[in-house]
Amino acid sequence: MAPECHSLLKSVCALKGITLSEHVYKVLSEDFRRLVKEDNQVQQMLLNGEYPTGSKAYNLQEQIKKDLNL
Repeated sequence: MAPECHSLLKSVCALKGITLSEHVYKVLSEDFRRLVKEDNQVQQMLLNGEYPTGSKAYNLQEQIKKDLNL
């Protein structure tokens, strides 16, 4: 990312009261959720995995199962 864009993004995050890391995590998480819903290979990887109960991956897996009526 260009330095001036990075600086602007950091300023926007500060204005919103979040860290740059929190913003990046949110964006990546939203993109991953979209992938899970739209890409069958990614969806199967998630559904076939074993995750600790209560973890974010486990919760996403449960939500996808619910959405698919599994």
